[in-house]
Amino acid sequence: MLPRLITKVVGWAVAVFYDVERTGPRLASGPVLVTANHPNALIDPLVIFHTAGRPTRPLAKAPLFEQLLVGTVLKGLGGLPVYRRQDEPAMMHLNDRTFEVAISALQAGGAVQIYPEGQSHSEPSMTPMRTGAARIALLAESQAGWGLGLRIQPVGLTYQRKHVFRGRVMAAYGTPIEVRQLRALFERDDQEAVRQLTDAIREGLEAQTVSFRNEQDQELVYVAERMYAREKGISRPRARDRMATRLPRLQRFAEGIVWLEDADPDRLEHLRQSVARYLRLLTIFGATDGDVPRRYRPTEVLGYVIRQLAMLTLVLPAALVGALCWMVPYIFTREVSARCSVELDQIATYKLATGFFSFLTWLALVTMALSFAAGMKAAVAGALLLPILGLATVAWRDRQVLVREDLRVFLRAQRRSQARDRLAEQRSDLVAEFDTLARRQASRAEG
Repeated sequence: MLPRLITKVVGWAVAVFYDVERTGPRLASGPVLVTANHPNALIDPLVIFHTAGRPTRPLAKAPLFEQLLVGTVLKGLGGLPVYRRQDEPAMMHLNDRTFEVAISALQAGGAVQIYPEGQSHSEPSMTPMRTGAARIALLAESQAGWGLGLRIQPVGLTYQRKHVFRGRVMAAYGTPIEVRQLRALFERDDQEAVRQLTDAIREGLEAQTVSFRNEQDQELVYVAERMYAREKGISRPRARDRMATRLPRLQRFAEGIVWLEDADPDRLEHLRQSVARYLRLLTIFGATDGDVPRRYRPTEVLGYVIRQLAMLTLVLPAALVGALCWMVPYIFTREVSARCSVELDQIATYKLATGFFSFLTWLALVTMALSFAAGMKAAVAGALLLPILGLATVAWRDRQVLVREDLRVFLRAQRRSQARDRLAEQRSDLVAEFDTLARRQASRAEG
């Protein structure tokens, strides 16, 4: 019961910290080894806790288990420590015991998380895969006489503004990989079976993520995909598309960049400069998401104003009370997190861990105060109402951020009509060039 309870609580916490999406098939039933890329430290397993639909025991680097906050959560979730050479070379022999426990959990029909890259990072693409996941899976099946039915399910994690409160994350669940199909190869050459299964895991993850050769290409692809979808009418100019909708387009653009870099690097450099000019012009309007419409129709503007004003007004009272009630732990978390000097991929972990315990502590203190001051019924009512008020504050904050940006873009577009026309012209020219390059790539592929 304890792992299930902790899974629910931390999953709820990560859903408050991020706007979480899920796409793809359900997590496989029975024994399953969940493999995921690793861009955001301890946040990655929490996202899987929230989206998997069943408890999954995480493998994590051993030093995390020694930390007060993080280690407590990992132990409560049945986490398994992995000893890395760069952390504790003298302790690596203990990994044999960790592998045995993971195999036992799988043979009991459980689900286990593992991150084959072996490290959290902020690189624009996945780092080389370790063989641990493949070895655990093949050993679990072979020890069970190849009748276990173990599957490996890749999960691609994609973040936007991953270090910021209310950033976005998508968990894309891929098609499970049947392990027992490698039985004949494993019995003939176990090392080759491990290599092939590791390659299959990598291919499964690449199908659910977007990889780039460098950060410059990453920015190019995200801006290009965004303008293309708006210009082609696939998405409305000020719409915020879900990551699940954008992923196939982003992957297609990323593939095109790789092809163009090999086929015509000069054309690619020209394209980079053109998109950079477009992005500089776009920032004049204050658009950090979406794009600038060619024109605003008065009826659409009026309808938008009525809808958003109604929503903001209705939620405002509860949001104000929630902000007041949760001000102390919010300020505490912000101040403590600001003083943590950590890598980019660890910032969100420290923010969430600090906030998780400070908010729970504050809720407990307020509940106790209500109990002493007004009795048990008031305490129970407060314990139930305070989280709802906090969620109202988060919802109101999210909406007003979007509305403020839409208003800023609208006002600047009215004042800068010539710049708006120039932006539309640049967008049209760039999208035409994208189409030309796509046809050229398709022609080369057919040839």
